[in-house]
Amino acid sequence: MKTPTISTAFRIMATLSVSLVLGSSVGCHRDPNVQKQKYLESGKRYAKDAKYKEATIQFSNALKVDHNFAEAHYELAKAYMKTNSMMQAYAELTRTVDLQPTNATARIDLGNLLLAGGQQQRATDQANAVLALQSNNADAHALLSGVAAMKNDRATALTEIQKALTLDPGKASYHAALGLIQSSDPNSGGAAEEQLRKAVELDSKNATAHLVLAALLERKGDQAGAAEQLNSAIAQDPKNVQARGGLAGLLMRQNNNAKAEEVLKKAADDLPDSPEAVQMLRAFYAQTNQIDHAEPAYADLVARHPKSTQLKLIYARLLLAKRDIPKAKTVVAELVKSDANDPDVAVMNGMMLLSDSKKNEAFDVLQKAAKNNPGNIQVKIWLGRAATAKGDTATALQSFQDATRINPKNLEAQEGLAQTALAKGDFSLLGQVADAVIAIAPQASNPYVWRGISELAQKQEDKAEADFRQALKLNPKDGNASLELAQIQLAQKHLPQAKELLQQTLDSNPNSTRALRLLVSLDLYEKQPAKAVSRIQDQIAKSPQNSEMYDQLSEVQLATGNTAGSLASAEKAMQMNSSDGAAVAAYTRAQIASGDVGKAITSWQEWIKNHPNDAQANALVGSLEESRGNKDQATVYYKKALQIQPDQPIAANNLAYLMIESGQNADVALSLAQTARRALPNSTSTADTLAWAYYHKQSYFSARDLLEEALKMTPDSASMHYHLGMTYAKLGDKANASLHLKKAATLDPNGQNGKEAQQALTTLT
Repeated sequence: MKTPTISTAFRIMATLSVSLVLGSSVGCHRDPNVQKQKYLESGKRYAKDAKYKEATIQFSNALKVDHNFAEAHYELAKAYMKTNSMMQAYAELTRTVDLQPTNATARIDLGNLLLAGGQQQRATDQANAVLALQSNNADAHALLSGVAAMKNDRATALTEIQKALTLDPGKASYHAALGLIQSSDPNSGGAAEEQLRKAVELDSKNATAHLVLAALLERKGDQAGAAEQLNSAIAQDPKNVQARGGLAGLLMRQNNNAKAEEVLKKAADDLPDSPEAVQMLRAFYAQTNQIDHAEPAYADLVARHPKSTQLKLIYARLLLAKRDIPKAKTVVAELVKSDANDPDVAVMNGMMLLSDSKKNEAFDVLQKAAKNNPGNIQVKIWLGRAATAKGDTATALQSFQDATRINPKNLEAQEGLAQTALAKGDFSLLGQVADAVIAIAPQASNPYVWRGISELAQKQEDKAEADFRQALKLNPKDGNASLELAQIQLAQKHLPQAKELLQQTLDSNPNSTRALRLLVSLDLYEKQPAKAVSRIQDQIAKSPQNSEMYDQLSEVQLATGNTAGSLASAEKAMQMNSSDGAAVAAYTRAQIASGDVGKAITSWQEWIKNHPNDAQANALVGSLEESRGNKDQATVYYKKALQIQPDQPIAANNLAYLMIESGQNADVALSLAQTARRALPNSTSTADTLAWAYYHKQSYFSARDLLEEALKMTPDSASMHYHLGMTYAKLGDKANASLHLKKAATLDPNGQNGKEAQQALTTLT
């Protein structure tokens, strides 16, 4: 082997040396213990500088290296608590305690979080676990005092906080807690004030002590002292929203609304990213009946803080309330562009899309938000509403149930669940929701109405009537209660009482088209059509923007022979609300009555342009085309309807009949006829079509039985008599064949069925 030269040896040694250094460096860099510790220390530095978002990222990085790193879980929990992300904080504290059962501080934090959530026993368990580890832990006694105070056990609360003070007399929060307990007893007001002043002396930033002391001083009549404490709390902790709200409240009680408004404007200006701070000003305007001042105030704040999501959210809601849709859309578009993943922005975007009738888009936005924010109750509620608008009752039900699980006392969620139960016809669920809401809000009238509807479905009329009357007792203007009660009176033939209740409904809710329809029906029943027309016109004067009332007017005018008036009313309804399908239907009936099917078709074609997925509209246009002899065009519309909705009964029935008549595939026609019959089992039209399909498949007995049964309901149908006569002919029963064919010829002497029946009779004889 050749001996290396000195220069070669030097290069080898140098290379080897570099390799060793690099190897050492890489090895250190890849050591998971070193790596996670670096992330932890970096996160702590960020947290110390109040950069909690960055701290959260670093602590999460540490946990990616070691998901059982207890210290990182605890630091992450503290960072979440600083940003009020309590659900995440709870999860991290629970994990910390699981990994480090002896971490007393984490247990105390977890206990306080549980106590804030009203879980008294679980908070007690954490305090007792700490005392088992450290019998003289002052924080554990303070936590037990808080549990007792929540239970209104004042004696135990005093005993436990005094134990905490004995162990640690220099802790301001203990003095504040003792002062708070003592302040609940007027006889110990002096002692409470002493403790609270001691707390402030020990820790001038203790906002709770300042706030409770301010309340105590105001109760004594020392308003100047109260204001001093609140101002001091704000000065010591400018981010304390409660102190600013407390000062505004004090000023309002002094009838100094102008100064209170100034304080709240400054709070929103100083803390534009705090949901609580920016919301207080809006609440103030509502409480002082100055809501018209809110929009310009928030417009100014948004101009000063164009990146504040919280300010823009409230501004958008105010614009929506004013129906300033164009400006609201602009603000929401800005929010979506900058904060699309914010759940509140998703809710606002969903609201805007729903108001624009963009149901599918709203649903998609809210469904995504719900997936990313499974614990957000407002997202769940609005997803439920979007699903309802879309007709997806299964998702609506699930969303509202999720919302009630998040907060069983949320009345919006419970109402959504009730409305979904009504839509599904699930009266058992409706009754359960009603009982739950009555337990939560016994003075609300809605749940008694829901329970009454549930009882009516179970034939418990007396109970239902009692609940409707209770609802009216609680709220005499509850239009739903008076309407339901009116319908009971109608069923009992108590017409004067029913009319009175229906009028009461309209007085409470001028837009109640259901109440108006029932009153109009009574007018027509009593042969007073002029009164019916006058009644609708009077109600339109009270609710001039309600297109459904013009729909009703069109129907009554058509029924009384006023075709021109009917057309005009239907056109007015369509102009007012392009999404009013009933208006187009009323217009169609009027055009058919006037003999102009073409205009009716044009109206529905325009409707389909704006509602391309409306299967029923396509089926209706098909029927209209068929009525004027355009069978090929009718077939196109029927097929389009079935592409959108494969079980659309009108399209399936009519297409099946056209296929049979034109000699097309009998098996396909039979399948379509069966689809239509399943959807409309009580329709004589679907019975006739299915029987005619059976006839062409040579299933004559099935055809006969179906037609015989259907003729009991519609004895004067020329089509069914003709089809039954032909069926009997195939069965060899000439007598019955002749009987039904003659009947068809008599009923429709100039029509196709009559002519074909007459021809069949000739063949038969």
